Amino acid sequence: MSFPHQAIFWDIDGTLADSEPVHERSFHQAIDGLGLDLPDDLHDRILGMSEERCHAYLVQKCGLELGLAEWTARRHALYMAMLDDVHAFPKAMEIWDGLAAQGVRQMAVSNSDRRLLMANLVRLGLDLPGTLLVSRNDVRQGKPEPEPYLRGAWLLDVDPAQCAVVEDSPTGVQAGQAAGMTVYAAPDMAPGLRETLGLPCASRLLELLPA
Repeated sequence: MSFPHQAIFWDIDGTLADSEPVHERSFHQAIDGLGLDLPDDLHDRILGMSEERCHAYLVQKCGLELGLAEWTARRHALYMAMLDDVHAFPKAMEIWDGLAAQGVRQMAVSNSDRRLLMANLVRLGLDLPGTLLVSRNDVRQGKPEPEPYLRGAWLLDVDPAQCAVVEDSPTGVQAGQAAGMTVYAAPDMAPGLRETLGLPCASRLLELLPA
């Protein structure tokens, strides 16, 4: 039996990289002192959103007055200062490495700014020469729209219907499904969320490899 997918597209934050706590801290530090009215579940509400969607939410719902460029520079500087706290998820990296060893094509597709995405790939040891990737800077519409994943398929010249996505957030899952790809849950996705979304775990990908 041959492997059923022509390529695997990985989200990074919260999927391969344990970076969401750093994103959360950078958000709260960026917000600190601005006098905003924030909901207790802010991180859950913005999980998986692109920077401009997060900024729009803070403007519309929380009273943020900073423009997008000023907010982004402020938030990104704080994230980069805490980059040493970003680590790989061992289970996810085991799957990536297992697929890579069998020659399966893989790519990072992220809603993050290219600068942050590249910094995370360096932390993961995945900043390899010739590596193709898709960041928020490379598309007109980020996730939950399908464009990031469709662009990944275009770059690899593969059929989207024959590709798979590994995601950790409802926003990313929606993007992968809208692109017509098979979506797998990141190994460290909350079990309750994985069950709610009805997704197989990405560990299944290793089981699908030819013997």
